[in-house]
Amino acid sequence: MGSIELKDFSLRQGDFRLEVQALHLNYGELIAVCGNNGSGKSTFLAALAGMKAFSGEYLLDGQDFRQLSLRERARLLSLLPQEGNLTMPFEVAYVILTGRFPLLQGNRYRPEDFRAVEEALEKFDLAHLRHRPFHQLSGGEKQRVLLARTFVRQSPVVLLDEPFSAIDLKHQHLFLTYFKKEASHKIIVAVMHDLGLALSHFQRFLFFREGRLLFDLPRHQLNEKILSEVYQCRIRLYKCKDQFLIKVVT
Repeated sequence: MGSIELKDFSLRQGDFRLEVQALHLNYGELIAVCGNNGSGKSTFLAALAGMKAFSGEYLLDGQDFRQLSLRERARLLSLLPQEGNLTMPFEVAYVILTGRFPLLQGNRYRPEDFRAVEEALEKFDLAHLRHRPFHQLSGGEKQRVLLARTFVRQSPVVLLDEPFSAIDLKHQHLFLTYFKKEASHKIIVAVMHDLGLALSHFQRFLFFREGRLLFDLPRHQLNEKILSEVYQCRIRLYKCKDQFLIKVVT
């Protein structure tokens, strides 16, 4: 199903050092990664995706990550980076289809790949854009295409770096509903800057500060003291039913 286990996990990037002493993530969890700018959130996701050299122990689905081939890593894990660099004039449907490429045995796409694309076009409200060149889309539309491309692989672990950075409210709600459904049989880890949105929908929180995993807590254990320590400012937390409002007190 997919699991992540880290022990004495660290990496250095110039003067910045990321440290996670111990962490275990199981399928069935929707996990938010939070913290101030420069705290290590994106670096953490990039390291989990194999894009950064690290030291320590990293087991992905019970296997040593370093021993996995690129194809095996791609089968188990998919990443939405913070900034997509795709600029070629491919049609939307083809951009999504390329998310299936690591699963191919040869160089030809199979009927199941095209079926997965059709499902992704519907789930991410992109069917009407299937023939539009990707580079002609708005920022929010591009983000939706890249989200669809990430999920079309159907990997058990999904890493999302600021998935809602350009997404409107309607599609935020639509996709969060989809994430919750998918998280019942996956690990979904997302870097989130909108703390109120994250508190309203995510179940578990990893808080980073200055490169260190400071807290790993379920939502019900979070309070104003913890949030104020993470963000280094006075925070008031208000709840109305299942919705949360965050206010910084000056």
